[in-house]
Amino acid sequence: MKAAVLEHYGDPSEFKIKEVDAPTIEDGQILIRNRASSVNPVDVLVRQGKMRLVSGLFGEQIIGCDFAGTVVESRSSRFKAGDEVFGCKSPMAGHTYAELVAVDADVAALKPETISFTEAASLPTTALTAWQGLLKEGKLKSGDQILINGCTGGVGVAAVQIAKSLGATVRGTCQGDHAETARELGCDQVINYETEPIPKDNRYALIFDAASKLTLSDVEDSLTPDGLLVTTKPDATDFASAVSSLIDLAKPRMKLVIVSANAPDLMHVKDLVESGKLRPLIAQTFPLEQVGPAHQMLETDDFVGKITLEIT
Repeated sequence: MKAAVLEHYGDPSEFKIKEVDAPTIEDGQILIRNRASSVNPVDVLVRQGKMRLVSGLFGEQIIGCDFAGTVVESRSSRFKAGDEVFGCKSPMAGHTYAELVAVDADVAALKPETISFTEAASLPTTALTAWQGLLKEGKLKSGDQILINGCTGGVGVAAVQIAKSLGATVRGTCQGDHAETARELGCDQVINYETEPIPKDNRYALIFDAASKLTLSDVEDSLTPDGLLVTTKPDATDFASAVSSLIDLAKPRMKLVIVSANAPDLMHVKDLVESGKLRPLIAQTFPLEQVGPAHQMLETDDFVGKITLEIT
């Protein structure tokens, strides 16, 4: 089968398209003819070697989290050959930048019927992060006021739509030239983070930091007495910020969402898509052979939505 193989940790030029052995499956797994994947920030961290203690000490591997395709072999009672599925694997396990992907059946769900494989592949990691961050960590409920920092990034796009579907009032922060998109997604108010600080005139039940830029001290005065800051990744740009983040995470008012791939949450995502409450937003689609430029684009951070890979 064809796959994008990361020969060495480093820059995007380390990807090479190669013919590799097809994976085999065990009991409880399915083999998928993969039609699409996407590029996530965690994929960049893996590619750069910043997670090598868990992803492996050396390169020559296939990375990637998200998948969408057709089951070609099943050793699970949940799926049969021909089923169209989507989902995500642990970024440490990877292997979704490939034509065939072996996955545990409990990290997959039937693909939403109303969208393409490429659109479906844009959702699992980001939509699950948003769903779990808002509900499981953030305890968001109807009528709450929420601030979403980075509301036009991959996770932010999903978070705005999910929060609105739950009946929350949403204020979002983004670049000024992305403001109109933020409003179209459902933001009741938009803040240009390039020119405006987070205003102190509101108190939020939840601040969801989809951009991984905020500390508790930044926003504590903007939270209700029981309000929470939920982040997708603690700030660790240097030693001091890493120590500060660890201190914040020890406090009850700050939570870290660590995405967990599971079928029940994927089914919630599927239902939101099919009911029209969640729509994928794709910035650009690259063929698998251009996975390097796709990673380069992600690192520019100047786009709205997700970057996807089409596997033909």
